[in-house]
Amino acid sequence: MTLPYTDAIQQLVDSLAARIHHSVAVDDQRGSLVVASRHYGDEDSLRIEVVLSRHLPARVAEYLNSFGIATSVGPLSIPGRPSLGLKARRCHPIRDHGRLLGYLWLIDERAERFDHMVNACVVRLAARMRERMLQVTAEENQRRALVVDLLRGDEGSARAAKDLVDQGLVDARDEIVVIATDASTDPEAVADVVAKSTRGAGHDEPAVRTLAAALGGRGVVLVTGRNEVERAAARLAEKARRGLRQRDVRGAGVFIGLSNASSLDRAPDLLRQAVLAAFAAAQLPGLAPTSSWRDTGVYGPLMLAAVASPELVVPPRIADLSTGGRTDSLAHTAEVFLDAAGDTATASEQLMIHRTTLYYRLAQVENRTGWDLKKGRDRLTLHLGLKMQRLLDNGIPALLRGEEEHREGS
Repeated sequence: MTLPYTDAIQQLVDSLAARIHHSVAVDDQRGSLVVASRHYGDEDSLRIEVVLSRHLPARVAEYLNSFGIATSVGPLSIPGRPSLGLKARRCHPIRDHGRLLGYLWLIDERAERFDHMVNACVVRLAARMRERMLQVTAEENQRRALVVDLLRGDEGSARAAKDLVDQGLVDARDEIVVIATDASTDPEAVADVVAKSTRGAGHDEPAVRTLAAALGGRGVVLVTGRNEVERAAARLAEKARRGLRQRDVRGAGVFIGLSNASSLDRAPDLLRQAVLAAFAAAQLPGLAPTSSWRDTGVYGPLMLAAVASPELVVPPRIADLSTGGRTDSLAHTAEVFLDAAGDTATASEQLMIHRTTLYYRLAQVENRTGWDLKKGRDRLTLHLGLKMQRLLDNGIPALLRGEEEHREGS
C-alpha cells in the first residue's frame, strides 16, 4: 500500500537525482527504505539488496550506526566496506525540530560537493517525512487496537478478526501463534525488538507476518502465516528475548511464552496459553526462559484448572506436607521422588540424602496423607496435588486476577 505523502517524497528525490545525476535513497529512522530514485550507474550491491528487501541488513545497520548517524545533526561521509557490498556514501539526517525522521543517502566518495543542493532538498523532505511519520503512527495505533480487540475475547473479537482480514494484515486461512512476555517487560521495547528481528530474518525463514501490541501491561505479538508458523514464532521469540535482555538495564531476566498454532477465531485462548507459558517460564523449575505452551507439560492443564476454578484448593493432606517451601520438607521430597518416576536412586541423588533417609521421609508422607505410594492412583493424586500447590505458592491466582483486571481496564 502506498502511504500518503510518499508520492511527494518520491518527486523530491527524483528531482534531486536528476539534477546531480546520482541515485538518491531515503530511509526512515529505523532503516527501512521509503523511496529510491533511478540508478545512474553508481549503485552497489547493498543498494540493490535494500531496494528489493526494503530493509537494511542488521550487519550493515550496525556498521552505519557506528559513525553516529542517529545523533548527527549534519551530513556524514561513510567509508566503503567491500565485505558488506558497500561503497562510500554520504548520509544526510532528516530532522524536524531536532527529531530524527530518516536519512537521505548518496553513493559517492566526494558526495559532499552536492551538499548545498541536498541540504535544500532535505529541508523540504523534513516536512513530508513528518507528515508520513504521523500517518504511519496513526496506522500503527489502529493495528495495535485491532490486535488488542482480537485477543481480549469479548464481543469485539470477531469484528477485529474481520477487520484484520479485510485490511490484508492477516489471511483468513493463516495459522496464528501468540507470543507474550512477562509483565515486567516494556511493551514498546517488545514491539521495537520484534520489528528489528523480523527485518533481520533470513531468506530460509518461513514467511510470517507479525503484529505487536500491548495488553494487560505486557507485550504481545501475533505471528501469522501459512507454513511452519510455530517454528518461525519460536525463533522470533528467542531473538526477541536476546534483544530485550541487551536493553534490560536492571539485569533482570526476560521470560517469554508462546501459544500453540491455531486459527484466528481462537486468538483469545491462544493469548491465555502464551501468558501462562510466560508465567511458567519465570516461576517454575525446569523450563527455559522462552517456553511454549507444550513445554509446560502437566502444569498446562493444572494452570487451566486454576483458571476455570479460582477457588480450587489443594487437599489439606498435601498442604500439611509443606513447610514454608523448605527444600527439606516432605512435600519437596515427595515431588522429587515422583518426578523421578519413583526411582529411589535418582531421587536420593537429587535430594543429596541417603536412600535410607529417603525411605523414612516417604513413610512419613504415607502416614500423614493416608495414601499408599505403591498404588498408581494415590501417586497420581499426590503428584498432581503437589504440582498445584507449587502453582499456588508461585502466585498463579494473583497472576490470573491481575490479567483479568488489566484486560478489563485496557
